[in-house]
Amino acid sequence: MVKRVISVTGDAYHQRSDSKDYIQHALDLLDELVHYENIPIEKLTQALSENPDLLILSVENQIEGPQDSVKEWLTPEISDKIVSYVDKGGSWLALHSGMSNYPLDSTYIGMLKGYFIMHPQQVAVTYQSYLAEMPSEFTITDEQYQVGILDDYTTVFMRSFSSYGESVAGWRHFYGSGKVAGYTPSHNATGMADDTNLLILKTVITWLLKQQSSVRWKRFL
Repeated sequence: MVKRVISVTGDAYHQRSDSKDYIQHALDLLDELVHYENIPIEKLTQALSENPDLLILSVENQIEGPQDSVKEWLTPEISDKIVSYVDKGGSWLALHSGMSNYPLDSTYIGMLKGYFIMHPQQVAVTYQSYLAEMPSEFTITDEQYQVGILDDYTTVFMRSFSSYGESVAGWRHFYGSGKVAGYTPSHNATGMADDTNLLILKTVITWLLKQQSSVRWKRFL
C-alpha cells in the first residue's frame, strides 16, 4: 500500500518551495513509493483528521497576520490534536523550523521532547550521525540550531559541531502508538542538496514510515 506523507513548509524566514523540494528529494531515495502532498498551515487540522502515515512540519510558530502583524498559530487545541494524531499511531517529523518558537509548556513540545533555543549566524557546521543504519558525517554552511531536550526518554542520533560549540541535531522516539523525530539541518538550499544529509534524512523518514508492532508505548517514552 502506498504511504501518504504530508508536509507543511514555509514561514517568514524559510521559503516554502525550498523545504518542499528538500523533502521531495529525500522521499525520492526511499525504497517504496509514497504519495506526497505539501499544504499550507491553515490546512494542518484537516490533514491530521485524515491520519496520514507521516506528517512533516517545517514551519516556526509564527504566521503573518493582517497589517503585517505576526501571531502564533499553535493554539492549545491544535497542539492537542497533533499529540492525539501521534498517540493513536501517526508519525511526526519536526524539520528545522518545525521546532522553533513553540512554548515549552505546550503538549506539542512535551511530545517532541526537543526544542529550539537560538542559532548564531551561518557558519560551517559538521553534523555527525550515530544512526546504526547510517553512521556518517557531513559539513555544510548552516544555522547551527542550539537545541534543548526535555528528558532522557528519547534517542539522540545526531550532533552538530561548529566554532560556536556543540548541540543536539537529531533525535527520535516512540510516543503512544506513534513515532516522533526531530532533525535540524538545513536552512539553505545548498545544505538541503548535500548527498549525505539527504541520505540521513531518508533513513529517518524510513524509520518513521516503518510499521510498528501492536505494542503501545507509554506516553513518556
